Amino acid sequence: MASYGCEVVDGGRYRLSFTVGGLLAEQGRTVAGLMVGDTAVAAAVDTLPSADRDDDAFAPAELLESVRRYAVAENVLQIRTHAAGVRIVNEVIKRLSALTMGELHCIADADTLQSDRRALMWVAMCRYYALVGEFAREVLREHFLIGTPTITYGDYEHFMLGKAMWHPEIDDLSTSTSAKLRSNVFKAMAEAGLVNRADDTIIPSLLSREVTGILMRRPESFGFFPMRGQISA
Repeated sequence: MASYGCEVVDGGRYRLSFTVGGLLAEQGRTVAGLMVGDTAVAAAVDTLPSADRDDDAFAPAELLESVRRYAVAENVLQIRTHAAGVRIVNEVIKRLSALTMGELHCIADADTLQSDRRALMWVAMCRYYALVGEFAREVLREHFLIGTPTITYGDYEHFMLGKAMWHPEIDDLSTSTSAKLRSNVFKAMAEAGLVNRADDTIIPSLLSREVTGILMRRPESFGFFPMRGQISA
């Protein structure tokens, strides 16, 4: 079974598999719909305690696995090759596992603003991959707060060098894998509306009232955005 949920490093190894897909916002909407909607896979939830369906709870592993198998078997993301479909579905499921049921409902809702969906998928990426979350807090947000207008590949490389001092798994990455990780983080930031890739300019986040209300339940998530305030636990 895949490793699900928010990553807590605490002296361990970072998850370093964020090499494909960028933000995966539309794919996240489709798969989140299977998790919260009235579908065959939702039957898995019926056997679980009602507390597991609370908006503040995370999706149980049984539901995640049921949705993953269904999404692959039915090719719900309409990806041409089976291998690619499995890879993308697995990646989406892993990221969504770091969101609460309330956050998943928001992503799946057809009335949710695209900008809100992208913001929550950025939160999902930052929670599931602690390294991405730390980059968002320590570099993206910090640059915004001190008035540095841009964020570049050079900033990312400097950040990674610092982390590699304490995490040999980063130092062990191949050159090509390191490049894919870097490219995917910047692609995700651009798709989330946080960075203008034409000139690397940081775009201040203006979260909607709905997303702000949702994230207030886990206020540390505001630290993933170039904005002021709202980061106390």
